[in-house]
Amino acid sequence: MIDRSLRVRDDLVADSASYNMLLTTMLRAELGRSVWGNWTLGRAVEPGMVGVLEPVSGIFELHKTGAIPLDVVVREDVSPVTWAYRSASVTHHEDWDSVGLRESWTFPESHTIASRGTQHSRRAVEDPVGAARRHFDVLHRWADDRGYATDQGILQGFGIVTATYQARNVLNLAAREADQTYVLGGSTDQASNVEAFQHPRPLDPDGADTVPYAFEFMSFSGRTALPGWIGQIPTMSVSFTNSGSYVVQCTVAYDTAETRDVKKRVQVSAGIPGWVYLPLGATNVRVTCRFWHVDDWGPRRELPPVADPMQAWWQGQGAVDIQGWWPGDYDAVWSA
Repeated sequence: MIDRSLRVRDDLVADSASYNMLLTTMLRAELGRSVWGNWTLGRAVEPGMVGVLEPVSGIFELHKTGAIPLDVVVREDVSPVTWAYRSASVTHHEDWDSVGLRESWTFPESHTIASRGTQHSRRAVEDPVGAARRHFDVLHRWADDRGYATDQGILQGFGIVTATYQARNVLNLAAREADQTYVLGGSTDQASNVEAFQHPRPLDPDGADTVPYAFEFMSFSGRTALPGWIGQIPTMSVSFTNSGSYVVQCTVAYDTAETRDVKKRVQVSAGIPGWVYLPLGATNVRVTCRFWHVDDWGPRRELPPVADPMQAWWQGQGAVDIQGWWPGDYDAVWSA
């Protein structure tokens, strides 16, 4: 039986956007949860570039034709590493003919993909949140031009490319129909019903040395920057997991642009989790835990404050791990 993982279903529209979703799935297993694929190897993806990111497919679109990146500092970290991803049913073969090395990829199923190349470096905006604050007025104006702005700021989906993963010798292949073969090199080079994006391009030998095959993106909620954005974030939260036997009273305090020292409380019993939800603009988050001791709450356990949780936590989701069995020691620590 053919493994159907990493394949676009036949009843769905299969196009470059769909194949980009599959590539993104592969990349996130290797590069991290905030990465998006750049299936078509589009050059518009560049650190400091501003535009709209479609959160289902990961397709990035410039805010206007001919746009140039923001005036930002970009650092490049060189770290060569090769990759070779394939849907489970795809096979790859190498042999030699009279002309040279001949490679072929066979696609038994439609809408399966293969991707290979050599990552050269990661290019990233230095202090992207600080850069966004400096350029916020122009970002808000551009977002308004695209319908992504309100009086309170910028809507999610509009933002900045904060990093790109640059690569050489990239080849992205997707079979539009079943039983397709793509041959590269040797005496033949064909792509019958196979979508192919390649760097360097055969007819563009003097093109850029590297090409972005993946990228990271920062969006906004009002004036709050959302680094590593991968989709709509409705709210910020602090979750509590109690793996011990104590009943614990947890208080979360935070500040906003309008108010200070707002407090919310949740009581967490053994084995039962709890959550406190906060606005996305919350800052200076402080957590205090008190453990029940027979007839009264014990002394307060204060966790280190988190000044900017949207930068410190994955998608604004903080987590506290509570431990301890009566009548022994107990503790509460940030776990995420």
